[in-house]
Amino acid sequence: MIERRLDFAVTKPSSAPVLIFYARNDALGDGLLRIPALRAARTAFPQSRIVYGSIGKSSLTGLLRRHASDLVDDFRTIVPLPVILAEYRARSRPMTVVDFRTGIADLVATKLRLARHGVRYEANFAGHMLTSHWRARWTLRPEHNAWRYHRLVERVAGRQLPFDHRLETTQAARALARRLHGADDRPLILLGGNSRGTNKLMSDDQIAAIAAGLIDAGNRVVYLVTPGKGPTPETLATRESRLVTVGPDLGLDVEAFGDLLLALGEMATAYVGMEGGLGHLFATVMTPMVIINHGANLERWRPLSNRVEIVTAPRRGRNPANISDTPVDSILEATHRLLADGGRDHPVPVPIT
Repeated sequence: MIERRLDFAVTKPSSAPVLIFYARNDALGDGLLRIPALRAARTAFPQSRIVYGSIGKSSLTGLLRRHASDLVDDFRTIVPLPVILAEYRARSRPMTVVDFRTGIADLVATKLRLARHGVRYEANFAGHMLTSHWRARWTLRPEHNAWRYHRLVERVAGRQLPFDHRLETTQAARALARRLHGADDRPLILLGGNSRGTNKLMSDDQIAAIAAGLIDAGNRVVYLVTPGKGPTPETLATRESRLVTVGPDLGLDVEAFGDLLLALGEMATAYVGMEGGLGHLFATVMTPMVIINHGANLERWRPLSNRVEIVTAPRRGRNPANISDTPVDSILEATHRLLADGGRDHPVPVPIT
């Protein structure tokens, strides 16, 4: 199935060159780590028509749509790259393709195919060795995925470009976050534990115990109910009645809920959860956080907040680590250590009156 295009209000002349980005599936974290590269592209190529395509769905057309709409002119999700190329080749526009995929065989085949058509190609090869061109300065590929994507755009532009991963929320979302928080003046700590992965979710007892420990220490604790498996408001209420939950019962659409999460992240003293999309989302508002890692390469996937404590889930022999096996005491110790350091990377927004 080919998903219909999403055309935004931004328009470019019919003769404008085309800059095509292409990716595999974009979960929340993937989309967030690609926004700095898209920002850099819009800065470097203001007259280009920027097209974003992917093999599967993309969070940039869902929860992150508001943040991507000024950066991308056309989305072609669930569309093969050759179909996108044929569409724009028929319009006789000069094209550049920036390929975020990592499969060496696919990238080499694509490079050879595009070379025959005179399309410039920058791909996510290690060291960028297979996309080197005359007079290009050879540089190692940065380990973090966000910097790797950004460096590809810099290579196309031939110059250094600003890197900015931050997101802005709306005043409406900030007002709703304030209403939900109420007059409670205790430090706000956010918890996340739901996941679509079987070994990345947290257990009911785990969340309840973490919440109890943090509430007993004088904090207000809110559990964020997000898509996927994991603790539910009903089960958590039976284990820790003082824990507040925020989720689908608010009746918000996906974009409004995403904005609310950003607003809560601006207010929060800390976020505690597993490695994944929520951590990357809260990093865009520089929320201090404790991340429980089940084995991901954090050189490439570390949240871009400057204040991150890492707790590693224990492995059972050769089996993958399960987040739910992580001792609660280890998580609480890391959280108290984070809180004791104090401060955050930017001031809390002025309260709305």
